[in-house]
Amino acid sequence: MAGALMLLSCEREPEVVVNTTEPGEMQKKEITFTFGDSITMEVMGVGATATNSTAGTRATLTELNLTDLWVFDYVGGELVTDCHQLSTDDGFGSISMSMEYGTHTLYFVSSRGSSPTVSTDDKTITWQTVRDTFWATLQMTVEPSTGGTQAVSLNRVVGKLKISVTDEVPEGASKFVITPSTWYYGLRYDTGAAVGSQSTPISVNIPSSYIGTTDLAMNVFTLSGSTTWQTDVTATLKDDDNVTMGSVTIEDVPMQRNHITSYKGGILSTGRRMAVSSDDDWVEDDEVTW
Repeated sequence: MAGALMLLSCEREPEVVVNTTEPGEMQKKEITFTFGDSITMEVMGVGATATNSTAGTRATLTELNLTDLWVFDYVGGELVTDCHQLSTDDGFGSISMSMEYGTHTLYFVSSRGSSPTVSTDDKTITWQTVRDTFWATLQMTVEPSTGGTQAVSLNRVVGKLKISVTDEVPEGASKFVITPSTWYYGLRYDTGAAVGSQSTPISVNIPSSYIGTTDLAMNVFTLSGSTTWQTDVTATLKDDDNVTMGSVTIEDVPMQRNHITSYKGGILSTGRRMAVSSDDDWVEDDEVTW
């Protein structure tokens, strides 16, 4: 019953008529798309210095804590089917679709960003908070000999900025704020391009356990293209009354998909500068993370 309901939820009335075996009956085939162990993450350097990559690691949607999966199916430039799965759904990471015979162009997106908004008119997905996100496109011809199961490999389309503060977090510190001059919150699902640039402050509350330590760090994600681009970033430490305790502006921060750009330095003392460093691999951090 659950399978039948999922199939119905992922099927629209076809707009393109193909040959039929009987009057009014479409020639179709059920295709199941799977994503288990199909996400490829290249091991790369950071920012503008990254020129080489090694063999990628692989992980499942669940292992990466992804929460949403979308499939968009186009025939002749027209959207004929779109599906959305949540991580709480049974069978998350496997979608079955009844597809007409012919040539299809499919787009796949999986993310753990918050509050996604989908526009099929603009072919975009926009998130209130960007987190790890993956994308792929596939063109296939559906015919009697087409395999009933198709494995899809997704690729990361976000970059991550990590800012670490070397100062001891003072009493009264309440909020850490990062304000980039350019930051992308949306994805064109048909091309994988980053869209929806904003310069909105991004903040995280500082837990009381961090007072008196030098462990304060913040990670922020942005949708990104495959080539390096730059943005200016201001990092600010604020107290309980929203008064600035310290601030630093970092110019020309290099960002790129599947790359981590890390900055580390002082924020309370004037005249101090943050220095860029690099990580050898894409990792998740156990620090204060937005």
